Amino acid sequence: MPNSCPKCNQDFQIETGFYLGAMFISYAISILLNILIFVVFLVFDTYVLGSFLITAGFILLLTSPYLIKVSRSIWIALSVKYDPNAFTK
Repeated sequence: MPNSCPKCNQDFQIETGFYLGAMFISYAISILLNILIFVVFLVFDTYVLGSFLITAGFILLLTSPYLIKVSRSIWIALSVKYDPNAFTK
């Protein structure tokens, strides 16, 4: 993640531990992703615990960098007020 927004110069390094709340958002998104994988296994009637764990682990491993960025974006959107006039060009 960059240190600041290239358009409005919003500082993304707000304070130490600011993004700790993003960890909970990332956890919730990964739980939803696991539930989705579980439902897919049930719909196709192929549920076996071993294959589910391997598939879910592989998918979560692939999506974790993206999930971290998305959860940080959601957390800062919840914490910092949006200012449409902040754009400098």
